Amino acid sequence: MRLILVRHGESVDNVAGLYAGSRDSALTAHGVLQTQRLGAHVAALPSATGSSADTIVITHIFSSDLQRAFATASAILDAQKKRGGSEACAAMDVVKSVDLRERDFRSGEGVRFGAPAAGDVDGGRNAFADAESRDEMRVRAERFIDTHLHPLLDAGADGPLKDVDRRRAIVVVAHGLILNVVLSSLLQYYAPLELARLLPPSLAVGGSEAAQRRRLELRVPWSNTGYLVMSVTKRKTEETEDEKNGDTARRADGIRLQVTKVNCVEHLDGLKKTRGGIGSARFDPTQKTMDAFFGPSAQKRKRGDGA
Repeated sequence: MRLILVRHGESVDNVAGLYAGSRDSALTAHGVLQTQRLGAHVAALPSATGSSADTIVITHIFSSDLQRAFATASAILDAQKKRGGSEACAAMDVVKSVDLRERDFRSGEGVRFGAPAAGDVDGGRNAFADAESRDEMRVRAERFIDTHLHPLLDAGADGPLKDVDRRRAIVVVAHGLILNVVLSSLLQYYAPLELARLLPPSLAVGGSEAAQRRRLELRVPWSNTGYLVMSVTKRKTEETEDEKNGDTARRADGIRLQVTKVNCVEHLDGLKKTRGGIGSARFDPTQKTMDAFFGPSAQKRKRGDGA
């Protein structure tokens, strides 16, 4: 099985250089093109069966309830359905979660990047006096994991892993800062050794429990529509025993997580932003695309007009 974490497409506030955590910033016209590229690309990702003919079957799609993330998730769902076949996409809807919202900068919402009041936004303590703390973000991330991901991942720990399970994929679409907290929390829970492998060697564990937890948070880069892939497999018995005896393991599950790709953006190769400010403008769903003018439906209308 695959677990895929995705950052949303380019938003209006991204282009404007504004802090937009809880602000419901819309996608730009270029951001919508990014999501369309992403959807088609994800629909064609190979599964874990080992067969080049098998592509993933998305069974669940979760998204932040903010429109820039939900629109990105919807593009993935639409692309899977367009791929055709009864197994193209088992997910019928995108499940929204408030817990997947970006960090709430509170009084800093809408402040321009580089403003004196901003401080070290990713580091946390100096990022606006009243901004949501890392601990508050972790509570949200763990609540999302407990509510939505644990039941799905734990279900795969029982019984033999079949080909249908190897084709399955779960997609989570959110925002850069909260995605790092979700990723770190997942690995702390299921794969502390994998987390240790990904952390910089300089981040030695020590001090208070809170300080240790902060050190165990990854800071993975997330481009717009960049995605991270984790393989989800069953643990061997000896691996489970090793985790059970380890000091950093919180529990010994039958599931093994391994990060295989980080910030993948190959689907954006060759995509150019429209000049003249059009690409950076808020996407207008009523505006026709070139496909609308020259696609099959347009050709039919032209033939009908001449009849």
